[in-house]
Amino acid sequence: MDAGGGLVLLLVGPQRGARDTYKHTGQYVSVKASGDARAGYFVLASDVGADVWELIIRPGSEAANAILAVQDGGSLLVSDAQGRGFPFEEARGRPLLLAATGSGIAAMRAVVSHRVREKDAPRTELLLGVRSRADVPLLQELDAWRTDGVRVTVCLSREETLDEAGLAKGYVQEVARRTAKEAARHGGMIFAAGVKPMIEGIRALAQELGVAEADVRTNY
Repeated sequence: MDAGGGLVLLLVGPQRGARDTYKHTGQYVSVKASGDARAGYFVLASDVGADVWELIIRPGSEAANAILAVQDGGSLLVSDAQGRGFPFEEARGRPLLLAATGSGIAAMRAVVSHRVREKDAPRTELLLGVRSRADVPLLQELDAWRTDGVRVTVCLSREETLDEAGLAKGYVQEVARRTAKEAARHGGMIFAAGVKPMIEGIRALAQELGVAEADVRTNY
């Protein structure tokens, strides 16, 4: 299923025992198309407890291409859920900044869903970094999250904006300077997922603004 921005949304049915290992948003799984194929690692983009696991995959790598070549109804080797995920219980009731780039939106999808259910949408802001408008995934979902009260800003690193609502020019860590300051002032947290330079930039900015190290989390 086309997820937009060059990404693919893939639905897989885990074994019952594996399904129960998904306990925290942001956990990930290894997936292989066959026993001798290269494994790929993908964040679970579905809600915790869902009967079907959703993965957001970017075609191009050997593992991704092999997985996406499997026909509907075919078999994939899917691991138990791995990683510590995000501590959504610690963030309950607190301002939360979500910083993601590209397919890192998969890690935030279930977080946003959880925040909406917990009535924390007005205290949630998502900064999603992509190169251009053509790279924005999950457009309908981003709009739905805005309707639910989440502040969503798409950060364009290689395309100018014309003061358009919901868009900002620059990398996530640059656009985050104002938002992270708000999080620091109001005792908020930051969850980050995506490319290493962005995560390093967010950590450096948080330290500069006095956000506690323990309040800046990745999903691994």
